[in-house]
Amino acid sequence: MATITDWMRLGEARMTPIATLALGAAMAWIAPESADAATGERTVSGVRITLGEEGRRWTLVPTLLDGKVESFVALREDAAYGDNLTAVWYRKTAHADGTESWETKAFAEQDQPKAIRAVKDALALADSTDESWPVAVAPVAATAPEALVKGVLETDALAPLVADLDDPQPLVEMLEGAGWKAAWIGPLEGVAVATAEPDAVACPQDVVLAAVAKAVEVAAIDGAGSGLTALRATLAVCGVLCWPGWEITVPASPWTTPTCGAWGWAGCVNGVCTYKRGVYRSRTQTVAYENFDCTLTNTTVQVQLSVGIQEMDCQCGCTCLEGCPPFPPETGSSEILHCLIPADCEPTPGGWTDGPWLPPV
Repeated sequence: MATITDWMRLGEARMTPIATLALGAAMAWIAPESADAATGERTVSGVRITLGEEGRRWTLVPTLLDGKVESFVALREDAAYGDNLTAVWYRKTAHADGTESWETKAFAEQDQPKAIRAVKDALALADSTDESWPVAVAPVAATAPEALVKGVLETDALAPLVADLDDPQPLVEMLEGAGWKAAWIGPLEGVAVATAEPDAVACPQDVVLAAVAKAVEVAAIDGAGSGLTALRATLAVCGVLCWPGWEITVPASPWTTPTCGAWGWAGCVNGVCTYKRGVYRSRTQTVAYENFDCTLTNTTVQVQLSVGIQEMDCQCGCTCLEGCPPFPPETGSSEILHCLIPADCEPTPGGWTDGPWLPPV
């Protein structure tokens, strides 16, 4: 089965001088704000990008500076092997001359909540952004991240060997499989062309990350499908046909107004009848993804159901087993039961339990 790198190379990411001019035009389109925007409001985007093949899936969580992507935190979705890296941080740096670059660092600890805390502290993100992360933010930060070069830590004994390879993917993936402190997130390494002809330009990592950032910004305004289309259009100058297996998800809709199920008898103690009923709510999210044959960008709407249990006690003036009917009155009270029926559908106790995201039935 072809890997993502194989698919990306279908476009043969080598460029003539004319294509190089096209790349320059594309870079102007996705250029960041100037270095003067180094301070401003920092938030966490609700847009998510998931990438990688099965067994090597990652989710990118963008952080924003004044509405523009400033960094991505990549979180490994699949179970790690041994000491595998599970959190990688890509951060954009704007320079005084108007150019930009991206730095890649990884957290050696396999503790994503601590890694997120470290990012939060470094960017001075407000506590109100905690709920925007897919995992809980730890109270203590991870140790400082280290530079990641071609999938391995810069301090790794094998780093010089990996750095000298034109195509380090096979070696780094082998190291991952052996439980090494490594993380190969192929598409974000850029499209390397080992046999580039004179004057040919490969699609470097900075271009790829800038394109992904633009996709996030477009998706936040115009939807997931538009974001994926922007990604394809930008990277076309590099000969990249598509990003098979990639998904862009926009923030979910608000939860629907909860609805209540029917009351059912749950027990009795000392003349008190207890009843329970289920309460339900749902929300939707839109996901855009590429077919693995690069023929079509698809958009689908997923649904998430959340359930809870609501309890109610009713006073009964007779023996429980004889005096508690299967169902309480719909409202108010009756001669048998004296109930204070809740007017809402909020679960008590225990709160809501959110189910998985599922395609619509």
